[in-house]
Amino acid sequence: MRVFITGANRGFALLLSLYMAEKGHRVYACYHPSLPHEETTNAAAKFSGLKVFPADVTREEDIAGAAKTILNDGGKLDAVVSVAGILADSDRELPITEVNVADLRLALDVNVTGAAIVIKHFHNAVKPGGIFITITSEGGSMTNVGTRYPAYSVSKSAENKLVAVFAKTVSDYKIYAVHPGRMNTVMGRNDAQIEPLVSVENMYRIITGEKTVPPENGWFINYLGEAMEI
Repeated sequence: MRVFITGANRGFALLLSLYMAEKGHRVYACYHPSLPHEETTNAAAKFSGLKVFPADVTREEDIAGAAKTILNDGGKLDAVVSVAGILADSDRELPITEVNVADLRLALDVNVTGAAIVIKHFHNAVKPGGIFITITSEGGSMTNVGTRYPAYSVSKSAENKLVAVFAKTVSDYKIYAVHPGRMNTVMGRNDAQIEPLVSVENMYRIITGEKTVPPENGWFINYLGEAMEI
């Protein structure tokens, strides 16, 4: 398979990139150039099938350039996994009534606008029958509403809506918003329930088609392919 993955500086996206490369797939992984990425660039030296490059998902020219480069390097993709996201430190502490507006804007820019930019420039880069996954969160559910991580949750609700509109617009491949589980990563460590490898292994099965997602489960699913409450 040929797959594009965003947000591969660390955590889930980097682990998924390595896992798929180890399995012999051709992986194009982008990392944010202003954030630590030594582990990402070092990993590329270990796997001939892993190509890494800098790209900020909020910069349209970066993502447009990435799409052009990838298409010129072998044609269309079998899968896109849009992972890049942010949870600000202030959002772990402040309620919505005291929200840091700058961090709210940043969450919306990265988690929503960034995901929309990836959709815009990569929707024509996926083969018919392929898969386009946007990593969102259970925090984006409108049914299960809580008070924690308000800026993040609001952005993830908007991101879910983005995927829902996308799924209604494009029909020649599978489109999902996926909750990856509460993983033991830098972002999710406070509420961790699973190790990231558990999510990666199951996500891999969905991406490759080894795990079939029943149509009735809809577009919002978890890493096991189970339907999530919208």
